[in-house]
Amino acid sequence: MQTTSPQVRVDDYFLEVDHIFVCITKNAETISILEQLGLHCSNDSVQHVKQGTASKIIFFENTYLELIWIEDKHLVEQQSVQAGIYTLTRFHGQDTGTSPFGVGLRRKLDRTNLVSDSTLDSAEWIPSQMSISFGTENLVNHQEPFCFIIPDCIALTAWLDPSLTAHQQLISHPLGIKKLTNVKITINSDKDLTDAISLVCTHSAVTIERGESPLLELTFDEGIRKKILDARPIIPILFKY
Repeated sequence: MQTTSPQVRVDDYFLEVDHIFVCITKNAETISILEQLGLHCSNDSVQHVKQGTASKIIFFENTYLELIWIEDKHLVEQQSVQAGIYTLTRFHGQDTGTSPFGVGLRRKLDRTNLVSDSTLDSAEWIPSQMSISFGTENLVNHQEPFCFIIPDCIALTAWLDPSLTAHQQLISHPLGIKKLTNVKITINSDKDLTDAISLVCTHSAVTIERGESPLLELTFDEGIRKKILDARPIIPILFKY
């Protein structure tokens, strides 16, 4: 996965959730359980050849959920060694307490006029004493979700157009849910959160709680229907709508 790690100014927080990924075990039941719950999954798998993984994607009006599994364990291990981060543990989160979740953040649409596209690469506009980096500490702390920033050019808002019929089909679900309005992630760890994740929580992009096992709770449309769908034990996700 190619992402940038710009710094984020504490007093001018401008990020929101772009998408969430979940590391899973590859099997037909994993995908079918979500379809049985009333979600429309992408027809084709996305192959991440260089990373040794593949995924299925579920799109919504303002975000998407990506289910990632291992296709080539040797390649995943090779990538982990090169990056200095042992990512395989996230694919066994339910057994080890490691968080299988990742949160991709994007710039809010109403703030994009504040910085240019090149800013996400250089971060030169941000005073160093007022910033915090999504970086090393978060990458190596596998008990908390992996957090990263999506460049504008590949953010969901850069290409999703609900006025197009093909895109309408992507985000239409038999369940009837539309927009993600809240994200809560349970972690199985007593360790202090890294600065990056603490900042995300402070500004309400994601809520982190501590519990017995990793869990992702996604609330759609403000939970107006007061219904809950549980994908466990196949996938550690609760859908509230």
